[in-house]
Amino acid sequence: MSARLGKDFLGVIGLAVLAIMCGLAVNRFGSHPLSLVYVSPEQKLQDELNHLVNGPPLDSFPVDTISLDQFRADVDDKTVTILDARASTYFDQGHVPRAINLSRQDFGSDYVRLQPILDPLKDKPIVVYCAGGACHDSKMVAQALTALGFSQVQIYSGGWDGWTAAGLPVVHS
Repeated sequence: MSARLGKDFLGVIGLAVLAIMCGLAVNRFGSHPLSLVYVSPEQKLQDELNHLVNGPPLDSFPVDTISLDQFRADVDDKTVTILDARASTYFDQGHVPRAINLSRQDFGSDYVRLQPILDPLKDKPIVVYCAGGACHDSKMVAQALTALGFSQVQIYSGGWDGWTAAGLPVVHS
């Protein structure tokens, strides 16, 4: 009887393993697979935002750019929000007055942190800058904001380099 019980037990274990493997395969190759690791709603939002800002170049679309003179006027205009798309280490070393750091590198977590400030600005003017020159972080952040429903987003393509080269005021954190 003991040998029979052992065979039955192994059969049950084998069926359980087979059922688990089939379930995992169906989940993996199904149209809406479930995550096997818990992801909080905040983490999921951050992941989606990071995917948005790092989207493929084919999804790219043009964003209006402004001159240094216009950017200077916007920095003085308290109704325009200025966003610095550089990494926080660069932002802390110096930034344009009134700028808020919404880095492309940490877009998901920065956006979630700044959401209470940013959401009321969806229909207000926003200017994004980064280092300037070959830096495309400002464009990526501007496109992500536009995709999130912000309607008046522009880029100062001269960036930090253009601002400092002109000898304009800077703020150090």
